[in-house]
Amino acid sequence: MARAFLDAPDASESPGGEDPRLAPPLWVLRSEFLARLAAERCAFDVGVRVWDACEPWVRACLAASPGPEALLAECREWLALLDRHSDIEPISDAPAVFRRAQLHELSADPLECELVRGCIAGLLRDERGDPARVEHPECRAQGAPSCRFVVPELAARTDPAHARLFDEASLLSATLQGREALFRRMARSGAATGPFPDVRELEAVRRFMEDIEDIILIFDRNLCVLDANRAAVEFSGMSLDELRGQSARDLLSATSMRRVAEGVPLLIEQGFRRGLRVEGKTRHGWVPLELSARVAENRESVVCIARDIREHLSLERQLAERNRQLQEQNERIREADLLKSEFLANVSHELNTPLTSIRGFAKMLQSELESERKGEPARLDSAKRLEFLRIVHKEADRMRDLIGGLLELSKIESGVVTLDRAWVSLNTIIQDSLMVLKPRLDDRRLTAGLEAGHGLAPAFLDPDRMKQVVLNLLDNAIKFSPEGSEIRVATGSACGMLELAVRNPARDMSAEHLERIFDRFVQRDGSFKREQGGVGLGLNLVRAIVELHGGKVWSELVEPGVIEFRVRLPFSN
Repeated sequence: MARAFLDAPDASESPGGEDPRLAPPLWVLRSEFLARLAAERCAFDVGVRVWDACEPWVRACLAASPGPEALLAECREWLALLDRHSDIEPISDAPAVFRRAQLHELSADPLECELVRGCIAGLLRDERGDPARVEHPECRAQGAPSCRFVVPELAARTDPAHARLFDEASLLSATLQGREALFRRMARSGAATGPFPDVRELEAVRRFMEDIEDIILIFDRNLCVLDANRAAVEFSGMSLDELRGQSARDLLSATSMRRVAEGVPLLIEQGFRRGLRVEGKTRHGWVPLELSARVAENRESVVCIARDIREHLSLERQLAERNRQLQEQNERIREADLLKSEFLANVSHELNTPLTSIRGFAKMLQSELESERKGEPARLDSAKRLEFLRIVHKEADRMRDLIGGLLELSKIESGVVTLDRAWVSLNTIIQDSLMVLKPRLDDRRLTAGLEAGHGLAPAFLDPDRMKQVVLNLLDNAIKFSPEGSEIRVATGSACGMLELAVRNPARDMSAEHLERIFDRFVQRDGSFKREQGGVGLGLNLVRAIVELHGGKVWSELVEPGVIEFRVRLPFSN
């Protein structure tokens, strides 16, 4: 923008009556402009005076602004009118800070930074007309990735009336600049390679472009828009004149522009590229696009076809989510297969163990009876035979409990079991269960006390099922408590729910045992051993019944060597 504000003398200084309206040409070479700024050492001052020498419509828009604070929110667009070869944008978290990233094909120059600093200072004048204080802490010419300008004494705000005026002025400016850039580039191309056909005059091509639903943009070799079809106009929300002359940098996000710039050499070499994903600019925001580009035969233009892939990306995300769900489902199926195999192995083991004992003792008793029938002397006395029969009876009971427990769990998990609910007192259920287990408590010299919650309301529960829960928890406590120790049972309410806690000493219990303690066929020490008796289904049945009531059960080591089972149930369904 080396205009009259740099060279034109004031009327009062016009020598020899020279017409003060005479001015240098509108456009000069960038190198000449920078050289003149360096010679005069006036880059900042020239930038400040830019707004005094700009077009009348720009000055009118500036005058309509209520103050520099409103201008600050639109500083990027205002400066872009004067600096077409760079990008000046506010930093999102600091509205009074701007970053200027130079185009890759142009070298950084501190004189241009001073010019831009002066432009910002002149744009944001205070009420007395003095330029704003603008700092330049980072400069690309000094090795920084981009230039940063800070206006520390201003805060951004917007004025709706001024914003509408600015939008109209920007649209007019973009249209004029687009036409000017188009004709200028067409002229340069024609001078370099001969007459270059204007695509607007090729009616067949034009009709073809308009009939295609995909976005079509024609760029020159500098990636500036020469033409666009109807779909591109509707997609962008801009007019055709506004699109013409804009560069790819104006239409793509910074990340997308870097990706495009990296692919340009390969595009020139191969003549085409497909499947490049970018973010395109519209009046309504950024939209994901998939691009395909082909270089024209004269190597002076590039035809780009873009497709809006928002729906495609949405389907990709849905497909990815569905695949994730299927993977999780397959993983659950694999885990279920492993659990089923483990379950069958455990059931076989649990059934074979008592059957082996029963068969062995039955065979011994049968052999003894056959010997007596033959008149041979007895090898087993009556006491030994009675002991063997008791073992057979005990193992038969064990098989009965195992099969009954499995059938009970199967019914609950299949949803066949329905709860016969009634308003009952949990404390009463616990007292009845303690009476049932008193002989076993006495045999092991254990004491068990109930700490009943004061004023605990009745709950809507299945009394028989809840008695199973209490009996199983107490049975486990009796098995694993050292002789002469104490079992503590407590009831109360927590988080608006009924709570039951059973605490007892536990030898050799560690945190890793708690992870498997509710699994089938696992004893409370986390093993599959049967040192304490039982079939290892009690706690698994407890969890199933509690969850059927809409509650939850868990265990924790309240202190080393002491375990506590906690059950929470809703008072009503």
